[in-house]
Amino acid sequence: MYESINLSKQRELHTNSSSKNPFQHQIESFDALNKVFQVGKGKSGSGILVLPTGAGKTFTAVRWLCRNVVPKNIKILWLAPSYYLLDQAAATFRENAREVPESRQTLNIRCVSSSPSHARASSIQLSDDVIFMTIPTAISNLNSNAKDKSNEPIKTAFRKFIENNQQTEFFVVIDEAHHTPAYGCRNLLIAEQDSLRSLIPNLHLLGLTATPTYTEKAKQGWLSKIFINGIIYQADKEKLILQGILARPNYIPAPTGKEMEVDDRLYDQLTNKHKDLPEEIIEILAKDKSRNNAIVNTYLAEKESYGKTIIFADRWYQCVYLKEQLIKKGIKADAIYSHIDADPNSAEARNKQTQNDNQRILKQFATKPDANNNHEPLDVLINVRMLTEGADVPSVQTVFITRQTKSQILMTQMIGRALRGPKAGGSSEANIVLFFDEWKRLVDWADPVNENGGTKETLPSKRERYPLEYISIRLVEELAKSFENGGDYKMLPFSKIFPVGWYKTEIIYGDADESQESMEEVTEFVMVYEHTLKRFQDFINFIFESYLSDEWSKEYLEPEWIKAEIQAWVNVYFDYESDNIGEKLNSSLAKIVRHIAQNESIPEFHSFEDRHLYDVDKLAQKIIDLSLIHHSRKKYLEEEFSKANTLWKTFYKSFKNFETAVHASEMKIVDGVLITPDESSDEERMKRFVYTNDEWKDSMLMDTDVTPIISPLPVMPVMRELTEKEKRQVKERDGKACLCCGASGKGVKLQVDHVFPFSLGGKTNIENSQTLCSICNKFKGKNEIDFRSRKTFLKQPKEFNSLDFLSLTAKDQDINTQSLTRIINFFYNCNAVTQINWHQVNSAKYYKVWEIYLHSGNDPEWLLFNKSELLELIHNYLGCPRVEDVKILDNRFSR
Repeated sequence: MYESINLSKQRELHTNSSSKNPFQHQIESFDALNKVFQVGKGKSGSGILVLPTGAGKTFTAVRWLCRNVVPKNIKILWLAPSYYLLDQAAATFRENAREVPESRQTLNIRCVSSSPSHARASSIQLSDDVIFMTIPTAISNLNSNAKDKSNEPIKTAFRKFIENNQQTEFFVVIDEAHHTPAYGCRNLLIAEQDSLRSLIPNLHLLGLTATPTYTEKAKQGWLSKIFINGIIYQADKEKLILQGILARPNYIPAPTGKEMEVDDRLYDQLTNKHKDLPEEIIEILAKDKSRNNAIVNTYLAEKESYGKTIIFADRWYQCVYLKEQLIKKGIKADAIYSHIDADPNSAEARNKQTQNDNQRILKQFATKPDANNNHEPLDVLINVRMLTEGADVPSVQTVFITRQTKSQILMTQMIGRALRGPKAGGSSEANIVLFFDEWKRLVDWADPVNENGGTKETLPSKRERYPLEYISIRLVEELAKSFENGGDYKMLPFSKIFPVGWYKTEIIYGDADESQESMEEVTEFVMVYEHTLKRFQDFINFIFESYLSDEWSKEYLEPEWIKAEIQAWVNVYFDYESDNIGEKLNSSLAKIVRHIAQNESIPEFHSFEDRHLYDVDKLAQKIIDLSLIHHSRKKYLEEEFSKANTLWKTFYKSFKNFETAVHASEMKIVDGVLITPDESSDEERMKRFVYTNDEWKDSMLMDTDVTPIISPLPVMPVMRELTEKEKRQVKERDGKACLCCGASGKGVKLQVDHVFPFSLGGKTNIENSQTLCSICNKFKGKNEIDFRSRKTFLKQPKEFNSLDFLSLTAKDQDINTQSLTRIINFFYNCNAVTQINWHQVNSAKYYKVWEIYLHSGNDPEWLLFNKSELLELIHNYLGCPRVEDVKILDNRFSR
């Protein structure tokens, strides 16, 4: 997104209207900014502005920049951890553009991220005045290690922009500044080499956050190094609430009644890769009629207390359905949305709302009724994320967040729409209605508590006991094994599945997916059991006192690398067979190590002091000792399950699960798995049970839930990819084979790759595309290599290091030609190999000497110079130790 704002026109448009008046805390912020940042005097400044969510930190920073930085022709870089935040900042700049003094006539602004709605980093121009950019995009573009066809470093447009301002003052704003101690961000800002501070001597750094300080000394230390002047101004949230500037949030949990399965693929995406819900799951939730009716009924039940309400939905058709149902009930409701997931030739697409429609509806929602009641304002506005982008409706009293999200940033944006107090045109109390589904496995959803938005008294009980959800999931998983095995599976004893406590880890994760670049801080819990407590303590002490490589501090790590590193520690400190409870040991250790590496502190341990109250084995023994049978036994369990101030319901979710767990413990006692004081015979004990195992299994199956069927989604057009038809054309052109190694046929995953990378400005068209297998495509990365060319573009040979090529070698000998072709073609940066003759079964001609033929124009001397390394690779990694020599040939000569 790029826009050149005509400032003269903006001033004319607002000649007869006054600009927004800042509150006292914002005026005090302006004074503090003026003291720290001596703009135009060649003196650098850096500090943090702390304003609570809803207190207008974006407005405060933008208003000050427009009046103090823009007039001096100083360039501005606005950084944020997620693309959600860029649109809001850009919209605020547009709204305040008229505040720029008349010395400036135009203002060029550009939003840059991996989002399809934003400009690419390669489009940055030296004439840009304000660039809004995600932190991951800035990191990858300031110091790109990508190489061109000649193996020379590619200097990105962003790097050129920064270097063009080395001799002038330069202003950087970092939103969500409490993320800056993260490895990638702090190196972007203040590393000794190739950081913004090292490249631009006259650099100003302004951090914006609602989170004032870290408890960890390490992060406090990094914040003080990045923001040398520290906190330059901090507004107190409680004072702003008492002054009527902010509303006090009232969090209201709203169960949808929807149960959702979580398969291994989805679980890995949500927990290990820390991504948000995939589109196909969002589609299921958005289409669910009963779930949408629950949202409507929740509003209708409390409409008087909810007042003016915003509902955040996920799909345009969900907006339409909610709107129609509310209107049927006499509610004045409308919806705004901008993206239609439909065939562009369909009636839905032809009838989609225009930007003018959205502006009209938004104005109707924001406007109060006139004295003659000629205007009927809307009670409810339904939207698809549009109001996270800075839309200003101060009178909103309630927001509905209709599904859980992994993004703490997105959660904050939505909550912030309702936090305007009476003095800001809002109300004294804001209702935050949080809809949640019952997920069959534990997922660390974004928690409003982390946004400093409420007091303990205002938080729903479900959230207060949030870590205990880990225990519940573990218990239910154990029950599921019993169900799946027809009751033959013997559940583990209480001490093995009920933790003595947990470590709380806080880690900033980065997303490796270029289409969703983001950084999120995630709070996760590591469960500790009786027999693992000492082992975890010893492991943590070792890690904390050891030297950890910088790699562990990074926001994104390859899962394969983590697994390899963790395995050595597991072998020393743990027994994998007994300690890998719930198959969580590797991920638990990774969380602890990453927390220590990023925070330079040990994660906090929380002891579960009431654990003994929930020993289901003791409860089972008590039932046996009391000789409870039939209805007496069930009544006793129902009373126990429903006792006030207990956590049985939190742990087991349903009475059925609870009763099953008790029954399983009883069976263990009868079978002698548990040592009990009861000396009666097994036969006598068995008579006390209502069911046999088979009968119990049959009773459980009577009300088994039906797993929802996930229907395939229509393919959505994405700007950064070719259409499926174009991809087929590319593969047909390239002979349906990898242009680098020649792999083809069944079992080969062929992909269409940009020759010149999309992220660096490469065009998405057939001419800039080539067919590669998944191995070659991954190794090529962001470099420019054209495997359609049979002649190298290199001016001189690259270094041949056999270790660099390990990932390109195959284990199966029958494709050794592919591995060797791949290695040589990457060495020449083109499709250099025309043929390889090597020893195969029933043929001894090339047993000791292989022949490699190159296309003309690729100097064989380059490869001959590295013959010893090439032979080492053939011997050790291709599994051919008897090869004594390699001949390199082309159309002119052989060596």
